[in-house]
Amino acid sequence: MLSKKYALPTLLATALAYFLLDAFNRLLFSSSVLTTGGNWIYLPSGLRLAFILIFLNTGALGIVLASCAIGLVHYSGMDTLTVLGAGLISGFSPWLARLICLDKFKLDTQLDQLNARALVKMAVIFAALNAVMQQLWLTWREPSTQFVDATVVMFIGDLLGTFVLLYIAKYVISLLPGPKPT
Repeated sequence: MLSKKYALPTLLATALAYFLLDAFNRLLFSSSVLTTGGNWIYLPSGLRLAFILIFLNTGALGIVLASCAIGLVHYSGMDTLTVLGAGLISGFSPWLARLICLDKFKLDTQLDQLNARALVKMAVIFAALNAVMQQLWLTWREPSTQFVDATVVMFIGDLLGTFVLLYIAKYVISLLPGPKPT
C-alpha cells in the first residue's frame, strides 16, 4: 500500500512518465496509426499495466490524468467529454484487468505468485478490455464504421506495446546488480 506521503509525487510521476512515453511512441510509430488511439504498437500500454500492478489506484489516477492531457493536446477536435471518458477508460481498464486476474488466477493482492504466465494472461485481458471499452466509447461518442478494425488494431497495439515494455524492463533489471527475480 502506498503511503499518503508518496501519493501525490507518485501520481505526478506516473502521469509524467506516461505522457512522455506517449510522445516518444508518437515519434517512433506515427506512421502506424489507424484511427484515434489505434496504434499497431503502443508502448505506454505497458506502463498502464505496470503502474496498476505497482501503484494500484494512484497509478490508475496518474494514467487518467496523463490520458486526459494527451487527449486535450493531440485530439483538439475531440470534445472534452469524449477525452475525459477515454482518459477514464485508460486508467480503469488495467485496474479492472488486475481485479479480474486476482479472482480468476487466484493471485493474492500483493501479487506474490505473479509469474510470467499469469502476467501474459493479464496483459491479454487488459489489452482486450481496453480496446473494446475504448472503441465502444469512441464509437458511441462519434459513430464510425471502423469499430472492428480499430478494436483489433488497438488490441494488438496494446498487447505488443505491453510485451515490448515488459521485455525492456526485464533486460534493464538483468543489468542491475543483485539477485534477479524469477
